[in-house]
Amino acid sequence: MRRWIKNFVAVASLLLVSCTTPALSSQSDSSQEILQLSVETVEVQNAFGDILEVFDAPNLTITEQRARSAAVKVRSLVQGGHGSGTYMIAHGRRVVVTAAHVVRTASVMAIDGRDGETVVGKVVFVDQDSDLAFLVVPEIKTRTAIPYHPQKSYDDRLLGAHITYTGFPSHHDLLTIRGYVASLEYEMVVTNMFGWFGSSGSGAFDRRGRLVGVVSGIDVGNIGVMGFRIPLESIVWLAPISQIDHEMLKVRILTANLPQTIRAFPGAAAPRRGGLRD
Repeated sequence: MRRWIKNFVAVASLLLVSCTTPALSSQSDSSQEILQLSVETVEVQNAFGDILEVFDAPNLTITEQRARSAAVKVRSLVQGGHGSGTYMIAHGRRVVVTAAHVVRTASVMAIDGRDGETVVGKVVFVDQDSDLAFLVVPEIKTRTAIPYHPQKSYDDRLLGAHITYTGFPSHHDLLTIRGYVASLEYEMVVTNMFGWFGSSGSGAFDRRGRLVGVVSGIDVGNIGVMGFRIPLESIVWLAPISQIDHEMLKVRILTANLPQTIRAFPGAAAPRRGGLRD
């Protein structure tokens, strides 16, 4: 009889864990991430103190998990090459945020999700000075859109802020990169983290899940007496979202019509090399 009661309590304990864990979503993003960062392992015990399971807590923060689920490739339909972007919900519409130099002068772009899914996005907003662009897109079934929550401040309070982005540098797939804000220069955000060709347009988020900007380029430096220019892939420039006209963006998103579906897509060419940007 005692053994039956013990088994019943153990099952009830497991059910209690599975039902109460989702309640973390009611906390703020920052408190959830602090919890994830401070706990290395989690033990599940029954009412008698017996350890039923030990597993590692997620190493990725909630912001990083969300960014990975929303990261997309942004490709030209005619010129080849690729950049990166983030699938978001802004003003009630599905959009992809990327860099202006990724879309160049195109009116439509191919947006790659996962498992071979591709949709066509319509370019509705481009700010060449800030190097930011928005596309209105249909539903991407293999990706999860995240809320558009821009960081609208641009001042010294950004210095030292921890930043993360997920993108597609070179031939790689879904690289999640961490770093911090090192400087504010030329109306751009300078960070210390890795960047490379193909990661342009990746959404960069702070620990509270706010979109600080998108990857715009990597720095270059001169070396030796010959003055060779080499990429400094650990110095990444972000195009700050705070620098755009948010009211104009809202109007463009709300009044945009989606393009007709295009059935055939050319393959993505190798990422371009040279210069600060793709």
